[in-house]
Amino acid sequence: MAVGFLSSLLGIGGGIIHVPVLIHLLNFPVHIATATSQFILTNMALTGTLTHIATGAFTQGIRRTILLAVGVLLGAPLGTRLFRKIHGIWIIRGLAFALGGGGDTLAHDGTLEA
Repeated sequence: MAVGFLSSLLGIGGGIIHVPVLIHLLNFPVHIATATSQFILTNMALTGTLTHIATGAFTQGIRRTILLAVGVLLGAPLGTRLFRKIHGIWIIRGLAFALGGGGDTLAHDGTLEA
């Protein structure tokens, strides 16, 4: 609940909070921490999508969602194989690089987005 609240308050994804907490506070190995975070986020995304469909709020973007789902289903096995070959420190560095590179970018309308 704390991760959900904090990520919503800051307007960021929960993974950037999950992974460091799992690694540093709960002493999870890096590979397990990132996989656990992805599992949590996948379940939350599925729950949110199904809720929007059930309430009728999901009227646009169905085609995009299906294409993304197909991409995830095809890319997940490849990512898993690659993930097993990468040392934990490189995963942490990659996450840090992605966070730093993705932060403070301008949206298409010129507003600042996280």
